[in-house]
Amino acid sequence: MKSKRSSQQSPAIVAGSWLLSACILLVLLTSSTTMALPGRRPLSVGAAAAVRRSSSFTSKSSSVLPLSSRVPNLKPSLSSRGGGGSSSVETQKGIGPMEIFIHTIKEARRHLAAAAVARSVSIFAMYPVDTIKTRMQMEQPNPLNPRGLYSGVAGSLFGQVPYGVLTFGSYEIYKQALLKRLPNVKPAFIYALSAIMGDVTGSGWLCPSEVVKQQMQAGMYPNTGQAIRGIWNKRGISGFYQGYLGGLTRDIPFRVAQLTSYEVTKNFYLRAKARRM
Repeated sequence: MKSKRSSQQSPAIVAGSWLLSACILLVLLTSSTTMALPGRRPLSVGAAAAVRRSSSFTSKSSSVLPLSSRVPNLKPSLSSRGGGGSSSVETQKGIGPMEIFIHTIKEARRHLAAAAVARSVSIFAMYPVDTIKTRMQMEQPNPLNPRGLYSGVAGSLFGQVPYGVLTFGSYEIYKQALLKRLPNVKPAFIYALSAIMGDVTGSGWLCPSEVVKQQMQAGMYPNTGQAIRGIWNKRGISGFYQGYLGGLTRDIPFRVAQLTSYEVTKNFYLRAKARRM
């Protein structure tokens, strides 16, 4: 009776997490496109000097039009907060979350490709260790048996690489929308909240592949196809989300620490570099 209740609650938890992330994203993007732009902040000393230099230059050559006026669809994308001079994807009228996601992936395609290769190599190299760990957790009699050490590695690669694209792509969408929607909130809090929602978005893809991988590592199924059919026949869709909340409690603290420390360190470096120039 207890297992039946948990199997009924698991898909509800997954659907609720995804629905919450989708609702937050739609509210942020919709409100940011319909709201008027907030008032400008006071300029710093360096920015004021740059404006004075720019105004003196334009007064001497008033016939030269700015680039944004010559190119109709070009819009300045310099972020006023949290970027220190880094470009950002601005939410404009007529641009939905899918367009922003695609633009983010295109802009970072080299980094994502490098990350995918690095992730694939690390998974393939350490997969036997992960298999031995799973066998020991399940108290199997001979966990060091070399046979089947790479069982389920294809499913793991198929789950981990798209998981990274979904997580980091949606993280950028959440971050830009929150920075625009909540201009008075500290950027570090925005980064942490965006990391949480990004990991929840990607976890919907990751969890099924992790379940298939672990059951194959334990020797319950000989190949990926039989594992998918067996899990589906036993528990349906909820079978692919066993341990979903446990995975979130493991991954979210790591993702928050990773992305928040990266953003804060990057901003500190860019500000220090700007002061030296």
